[in-house]
Amino acid sequence: MKLLSAALLGSALLTAQALACDMPTKPTLPDGSKAEMAEMVAGQQAVKSYQQALGTYRDCINADIDKAEKAMKDAKSEEDKAARKAEHATAVANFNKAVEMEEKVAGEFNLAIRAFNAKKKK
Repeated sequence: MKLLSAALLGSALLTAQALACDMPTKPTLPDGSKAEMAEMVAGQQAVKSYQQALGTYRDCINADIDKAEKAMKDAKSEEDKAARKAEHATAVANFNKAVEMEEKVAGEFNLAIRAFNAKKKK
């Protein structure tokens, strides 16, 4: 029985890990002051793909936030409630970090565009 319980627990942990939200990797952006048009277009595509991946990530995090909120309400003990509250806070922080990263990458790419356009005017 212990072996079966261990196997079920291991399976549950693997499933939970497989369903975990993964923050997408920040794209490498072109140096607008040196880049050619093709590099800028590729950079723009990379930013768009990153933004789409961040949207998917935030959807996943929203599900985690919802689960944590429900778990807080269903918690039987103060210890369990505190643990669910910590999970909720972590999920909210992850969501906010994703928004921050999207804004940061968009800002960096806008600077690259400005440098690219300034280079063309010289």
